[in-house]
Amino acid sequence: MNKKSRFLGKLINRNHNQNIEVNVDVVEYDENDIFYVYCPAFDLIGYGKTQQEARESWELVLEEYFKYALNKKTLIRDLEERGWSIRKKKDYIAPTFSWMLKNNEQLSEVYNNHDFHKTTRPITVPLHEACA
Repeated sequence: MNKKSRFLGKLINRNHNQNIEVNVDVVEYDENDIFYVYCPAFDLIGYGKTQQEARESWELVLEEYFKYALNKKTLIRDLEERGWSIRKKKDYIAPTFSWMLKNNEQLSEVYNNHDFHKTTRPITVPLHEACA
């Protein structure tokens, strides 16, 4: 997971809007021979028979999440409900791992019951005139 995740759909820059980059924590673990990639800041999970399949699954889930939230014009509201701080609609700050551990049941379950690997990863978040 060294590469940067980017949402590259047609919704980005449709009207010359900018994207912003944020750092988010990503947790990888396995259970019953299935690999998982979980990003508690977005509350999104991908899975597969291999780590690579799980990573690719997570990338697809992230892309679909952005497409849906931008189409429904709910991205900012959804992120704020997940603990994000958004200032001036262009300064996005992901919740801290410690905050998410207290407020996210899925992350608490992973933390308490699985061996996992956590990394901090830059994610490019699309801005859209309806959200900005």
